This record gives sequence, C-alpha cells and structure tokens, in this order.
Amino acid sequence: MRNLTLEIRYALRQLRKHPGFTLVATLTLALGIAAATAVFSLVDTVLLRPLPFPQPERIVALDTLAREHGTVGAATLPSGTSYPNFFDWRTRARSFDSLASWQEGSFTLGSSGGNAPARRVEGMTVSSDFFRVLGVDPALGRSFTRAEESAGNRSVILSHRLWQSAFNQSPDAIGKSIRLNDETYFVVGVMPPSFAFADSEAWVSDVWVTPSTAQEGKSPSGQQRGWNQINVLGRLRRGVTMEQARAEMQTIQQALAAQYTDDTKLTGVSVVFEMEDLTGGVEQPLHLLFGAVCLLLLIACANVAGLLLTRSAARRPELALRTALGASRFEITRQLLIESLTLSACGGALGFAMAAAALRIAPSLLPTGLPRIHELSLDPRVFLFAVAASLLTGLLFGVVPAWRSARLDPAVALRDGTRASTAGRSQQRLHSLLVIAETALGLVLLVGAGLLMLSFHRVLSVDPGFNPRHLLTFKIGMPEKRYGDQRRLQFSQQLQARFAALPGVTDAAFGYPMPMSQNGMSLSFSIDGRPSATGNQPSARSSVVSANFFHAMQMPLRRGRLFSAAEDQPHSPPVMIINQAFADRFFPGEDALGKHITSDLSSGDQPESREVIGIVQNVTHDSLTETAAPAYYIPFAQVPIIPPTFALRVAGEPAAYVETVRSLVAQQDASLPVYRVHTNLLTQSTAQQRFETLLLSGFALLALMLAAIGLYGVLSYMVAQRTSELSLRMALGAQRSQVLALILRRGLALTTAGIAIGVAASALLTRYLSSLLFKTRPLDEGTLLSVTLLLFVVSLSACLVPAWRAARLSPNEGLRQQ
Repeated sequence: MRNLTLEIRYALRQLRKHPGFTLVATLTLALGIAAATAVFSLVDTVLLRPLPFPQPERIVALDTLAREHGTVGAATLPSGTSYPNFFDWRTRARSFDSLASWQEGSFTLGSSGGNAPARRVEGMTVSSDFFRVLGVDPALGRSFTRAEESAGNRSVILSHRLWQSAFNQSPDAIGKSIRLNDETYFVVGVMPPSFAFADSEAWVSDVWVTPSTAQEGKSPSGQQRGWNQINVLGRLRRGVTMEQARAEMQTIQQALAAQYTDDTKLTGVSVVFEMEDLTGGVEQPLHLLFGAVCLLLLIACANVAGLLLTRSAARRPELALRTALGASRFEITRQLLIESLTLSACGGALGFAMAAAALRIAPSLLPTGLPRIHELSLDPRVFLFAVAASLLTGLLFGVVPAWRSARLDPAVALRDGTRASTAGRSQQRLHSLLVIAETALGLVLLVGAGLLMLSFHRVLSVDPGFNPRHLLTFKIGMPEKRYGDQRRLQFSQQLQARFAALPGVTDAAFGYPMPMSQNGMSLSFSIDGRPSATGNQPSARSSVVSANFFHAMQMPLRRGRLFSAAEDQPHSPPVMIINQAFADRFFPGEDALGKHITSDLSSGDQPESREVIGIVQNVTHDSLTETAAPAYYIPFAQVPIIPPTFALRVAGEPAAYVETVRSLVAQQDASLPVYRVHTNLLTQSTAQQRFETLLLSGFALLALMLAAIGLYGVLSYMVAQRTSELSLRMALGAQRSQVLALILRRGLALTTAGIAIGVAASALLTRYLSSLLFKTRPLDEGTLLSVTLLLFVVSLSACLVPAWRAARLSPNEGLRQQ
C-alpha cells in the first residue's frame, strides 16, 4: 500500500512537471467522459431504470386495435379505448388483478367566488383502480371507489404540492372542498410527495378525478363505444404470462365486436409492458446517441494515447536509466499505468462536474414529450458509470504506451545513433494507426450527423398546409357549468371580435382541434346514397371551426367556397368542408362538391346530413412526416360542443401579444385562465428530431476537432523525430517546397486511409438510422461527399502547421542540435 501511495505521488509530480500535456489530456478526457456520463444518465433514466412502482414488470398497457378509417383489410393501429369497452374488459378479464383507465387533462382551479382569480392545473381523469394498478396508496385519506365513477360524483385526490399550497399541509384537508372547472369537488386523498406517473407530461399532475362527468349530459362520451379517448393500464395476476393475457383479451374483444356490431369497428387488443409502451418511440434514438458518444470517447482515448506516445519518446532516457538501475518491466508498466489512471481520474472528475452542470440545464433543452425526464439526475448508478468510464479509458489509452516503454532496451535508449531513429519510426507507425482510427470514427459520426441534418431540413421544408409564422394560439378555460354550448359560442365570438380589433392583429379565429396541437377527434360518417356495411362505417378527422378559420390559418382553398357569415350561426343550413385527402379517398374520379355526408359530429340527438361546399388543402395534424389523412370541417356555431382554441394572425412577434390577450380575457371574465399558449405550432412536432440532430452534430464536431488535433500531433512528432534527416536533406539541396510536400503527403495519406475505413464503416452502420430519417437514404451520396470533403479540408489545415514548421527548418541549426 505504501508503494502504491508513493507511485501515485510520483505520478502527480510528473503531471505537474508537464502542465501543457496535463491540461490538454485532461480536457480531452473530460469532454468525452462528460458527454458519455450525461447521455448515460438520460438512457438510464428513460430506458434502464424500472418504473418507480412495486413490481413494475407486472404493469402492462392495453390499447384497442382498429382498422384505419374503417377500411376493410387495412392495417390495425392503436387508437385508444372507449369507456364502454374498458368497463367490459374490467368485468370479463381474469388475467389481471385490476384494470384502470387514465386520461390527461387540465382543470381550472379557483375558489367559490365566480370572479375570483383562477389558474390552470394539469391533472388526470382516472378510474377507481388506477392507484391500485400502480401499487401506490395515498399518503393521506383513501383512493377512489367504484361508486365515485358514476354520474353526479365529484371526488378529487390532490398532489402533495397542491395540498401544501392550498391547505397548508393540514390533515383536515380530507373532506374539504376545492373548485375545479367551476364545480365543487371534495378531497378524499393526498398522494405522497414522491409520486409521479411517468407517461408523457402527466408527472406534473396536481389533481386526479374520476370519470363521473363522462357519464353526464345528453350524449355522454362515457357511453359511446366508438369514442376511443382513454388509455388503459393493468396489473398481471401472479403466474399469468403475457401470452395468456393477450389471448384472453383477443377473445374478449372478438366477443364485443360480435355483440356490438353497430358501434364497434374493433379488431383486437394490444397488450405490452408499460415500460415498452412508454419508451417505444425514443428507444432507438437514445441507443443511437449512446453509441455516438461511445465513439466520441474512443476518439478521445486514441487522442490521449497519441499524446502519451509522444511524451514517452521524451522519457526514453529516464525509463532506460530506471531499467538499467534494476527496475523490472512489470514495475515500469505499473508506474506508467498508474500515471495513466491518475490522468484519467483527473479527467473523470472534471468530466463528472461538467456532466452535472449539463444535467442541471438539460430539462429546458430536452424535448417536452421525452418520458420520465423529471427523474434525470446524477444518482449512484450514474456516478459508478463515470468511475467505470474513467478507469476504462485510463486503461485503453495507457496500456499500449506503457507496454512499449517497458520493452525498451536501455542500451539502445542510452546510445546515440540511428537505432534511436528506428525506434522513433516504430512509434510513429503506432501513432499513425491511432490517427487513422480517429479519422475513421470521426467520419462515421460526421456521416450520421449529416444524414440527420439533411433529414431534419427536409422535415422543415414540408408544407404543413397552413402558415405557422406570426401565429399565436391559446386555449381559454371555460367551465361547462357556466359555459354551456350557446354561451360558449357567444363568448367565443365576442372574444374573437375583440381580438381582431387589437392593433397588429390581422385576423382572429377559433376552432378545435388546432393543426399540430396533438389533439384531435376522429368520428364516423356515412355518404348519402352509399350504405356502409354494418360495423364498417368510415371515419375521418373532424374539426369545428369559425367561418374565417381557413383565412386566418392561411389554408388554401382548392375548389368550391368557404363558410359564409350566414352559416356561422346556430340553426343555419348544415354544411361542411372536406380536405383533398377526403375527396381523393371517398370520391375518386368524381366531383365531391354538392355531395351530402351524415356525420356523427352533431349537437343534437340525431346526426345531420351536410352538403360539401368546399375542398381545402391537406393539413398535417400530429407530425410533419405523417401521411395526409381524410378530414372534414363543420361550422363551430352549428356544433359548439367543446371549448375552442383561439388563433391570432399578428404582424410582429406572437409572444409580444400574450399579456395583452390575458388582460383582454380577464376584462371579460377574470376567473378564466389562458393556457397552452404557443407561438410556433411546429416546435413541439419537431422537438425530438431537433434534439437528436443537434446532439449528434455536437458529438461529430468534437470528434472532428479531436481527429484534427491527433493528426497535428503525429505530424509534429514526426518533424521532431526527423529534424536531423530533414536538415540533412536541405543541406544536400532539397527545396523547402519538397520538404513541405513530404510532410503534407504523410498527413494526407493518414487522412485518406482513415476516410477509406470510415466510408466502409458508415456503409455498414448508417442503415440503423433508416427509421429516423425522412425522405433520406441511409447512405446519401451528397452527404457522404460533403462530410468527406469537410474532414479532408480540416485535416489539410491540421497538416499545414507542422509541414510549414518543417519547411522553415534551418539546416545548420538542425544538424548542430544532433
């Protein structure tokens, strides 16, 4: 132990004696370890860490599989589940201890005063067994009961955060009331402070309520078997396998489809582990980023190994003397490895600190839809990874230099002569191999980043079907109790007129759902004169909009006309507008204008037949990369069944109008909050692709920089080793341009070899990117040529300095030093 302490002290003295080398090597390692640690923390949080619930491997997600748009023979797709189907699943299934439904939402939280200040809080509508499925009990009070799911009940469970702010942590909060959506809810429980449900953004939930309101009204959504609006979780019984649960649910669903042929277009049930359902959309991108950061760490190791090889040449006399005085090869190797590990420990400590700083700001930079991001932290698992990465990198870059130095013949090292040059050339070959490897790995990262950048550019160049620039969108909380259908319409039209009168606002409209808002309705319809087979009525995306909606959103009209002011009134002639995809799908080769369609979207008890008066351009709904789907639009005034989203077309920056909008709404009704404000509807849709592209591009640029530094180092070392040879060449008549060309040829030969290997590796590896690319081939020739040229130019720049230094050598000075 005493010897080890002495050797560590000696290693630290060696690092202090060469501050330039220590600083460069430490920073190189710190960058690689910091990047690897931060990305591992992200991968661990999202993919590796189990859900924070008891026995999470028994929690599964269930989803209805339905035919796309009701077309016979079409592929089945997950589509959510309806309340009637969920209730039947819960009654009939025997493979689960319990089943539960959940649905994200937001609520207006206020006091009993009608004009009291209010705010919007996130929450969830959950069935009675929701917390039982997760295996978590309230810290105070109780969970919901089945009776509280029925119409007329108003029970709520609070988050620990809301309990603190609203009731000052009083145990007497149980049984007290709060106002949600202008209705009185009674508190039955408070969740533990650590509780968070890890789907999407639901972790911010402050309230949980039962689906009692879904059972109320003239046509309650909770009693419509075709309205798929909820998500379902289940906890498998002990001893039941996933295959058994899937087989049972398939049998149940087939029986329901046969029993409810008029309302059901269902083909099956998807049953997957909740962890798989949660991370399915981000698993491959995170694996890609972790692979990329591992390549970056390898490049950093190769770079530091090159620095150590260069430094070991200067230490040849020292090591030879130690060997001559009796030090064994094992002792030399051990000392040099301890120096390498000490260096990697310094780089690891700095890298861990840099990773900690990066993770503190990460939540504001990461895509909002990334699951479990609130759990991101430097926990013991991440710390152990950083320690392991530091030790492994220390061994990776230290073993070869230590092994070569331990094999040194002291007689050769202490004797002046050509054999020393021979040893130098041997070391140059090893150094060159490291540079070739760095260049090849750097090219792989550059190709991957280039493909993602090209794909992202093509995503952004997609025409969304409307103009998203200078557009401010927002929702206003209108409680159902005070804002029924007609008052909601009247209030929305009044606000629309006031918004339109604001200075700088060129147009104001409202509707639901808004394009690219991640919300939507998909309802059945029938074309007059075309009877549909029982249970196979087609469906399409449905929207209710104000008459000027298309003008405000700048959605081009293809044929026909838009809604008139007369049709933007209750009890006006029933009409609709369809998109081009609707016309292409259901009216191929014929004129859709003037056709009549009966939609299930209606404010009355019976659907109405509506005349098609116009055809508008297709609009992207969830993602710019989606295929255009059939959609139809109905005047909001004729079906004011849901609070709309408002859209203002403004002359300047949309963010500048937010406070004005809030003030104007408060003048109308101070109890109504303005929420879900967006100044760019495309940002959320492209957030994940932007994140992947920026991060991989950053890694690629770091790799490019490290490869250039490595090439510069090997050429500088070569010039230093061959000073006497180069001086002799010039003394015998060689031109400086010839010496310059000699060094450049050497550097470009290394670059060319690295590029050749990198191109071959890219051809093999980039195919794993195919599912992340949009209209971009995995090995795009233009991208490959561009990044190869970039790498070649940067490498040439790295070669010029040592080549110029060699060409400026003084023959007399060079020979005198030898």
